[in-house]
Amino acid sequence: MHELSYITRMVSAALSAANENNIKRVDSMEIAVGEMTGLVPEYLERYYPAATEGSILDGSKLIIDFLPVKAECTDCGKVFAPSKENAYKCPVCGSPRAKVLSGREFDLVRLSGE
Repeated sequence: MHELSYITRMVSAALSAANENNIKRVDSMEIAVGEMTGLVPEYLERYYPAATEGSILDGSKLIIDFLPVKAECTDCGKVFAPSKENAYKCPVCGSPRAKVLSGREFDLVRLSGE
């Protein structure tokens, strides 16, 4: 249920961005949510109307770009999707060492409005 606090913070950030850009009404808010955040998109969508009620985002559409985890093997450079099936190891060289490239995001991508 931590989705409520996350969406509330994102709405606050969107309101600040709208104010800075003189946006008076928001039609849609697009966010990027990484798989590693543990956030459930359906819950974000469920809590969004309550978080925007009475604001310039009230009635706007929430667009969620759900981003899978991608990692780069630090030994061979292969970009891959870590999974339980391969024990989160590189599928090319078997190394357990990798740098996470995406999947941790929780970002405001775009506001559309007037």
